[in-house]
Formats: sequence, C-alpha cells, structure tokens
Amino acid sequence: MKKSYVIYAIAAVIFLIATLTNPNQERHKEAVKNALKTSIQKAIKELPTEENKGLEQARQTLTTMLGDPFIDTVVNDSVSSGNYMFFSTTKFSFEGETKIIGIGAFGNVFIAKITPPKIEAE
Repeated sequence: MKKSYVIYAIAAVIFLIATLTNPNQERHKEAVKNALKTSIQKAIKELPTEENKGLEQARQTLTTMLGDPFIDTVVNDSVSSGNYMFFSTTKFSFEGETKIIGIGAFGNVFIAKITPPKIEAE
C-alpha cells in the first residue's frame, strides 16, 4: 500500500510543477519570434556571396532592421496559445486556418522547425 502512495505523491508533485511552470502566451510568442529571426538570418547567410562584402553586410543589416518589426507584427496578430493545464500549445492562424506549431511545458517552448521560402538571387 505504501508504495502506491509514494507513486501517487510523486505524480502529484510532477503535475503541480507542470501546472506552475506552464508557459504563458507571451512566452510562446517570444519563442516563435526567435525561431523566425534565426531562420531568416540563416537564409540570408546562405545567399551566394558577392565579391563586395560591404554590400552583403548592408543587405543583411537592412533585412534585419526591416524584418524585426514585420515579424513582431505578424507574430502578435497570428500566434496564440492553448492552455491545457499541464502543458500548452503554440498555434499559428493564417487565412482562417489554425495549426499547432509548438508545445510548451515546464517553462520551455519548443517550436517546430521553421523553413523560410528560398530566396533567389537575381
């Protein structure tokens, strides 16, 4: 009998910790913003390098400066979270369709791999 009580007590503690550390909606939005910014920066680095490195750095700086406010706007308008007490989900809504793109638990948010569209150099 005592063994089952210990198992129930451990499970209750784990569920309590999961409930208290479940990420809120702002944490989900920040995780999506970070994932998008990282993905965009990676895509920029994969662009073919030109002879003039200064032009490449200027293009990267400009894209970062213009991309951050755009990402913030899109994420704030399109990302929400679903709270299921012990864990939460990150939801992305676009054109009336909602998809789960991440999950949050124990204070962490895990976002699925975000692949930006290919950028073709002219």
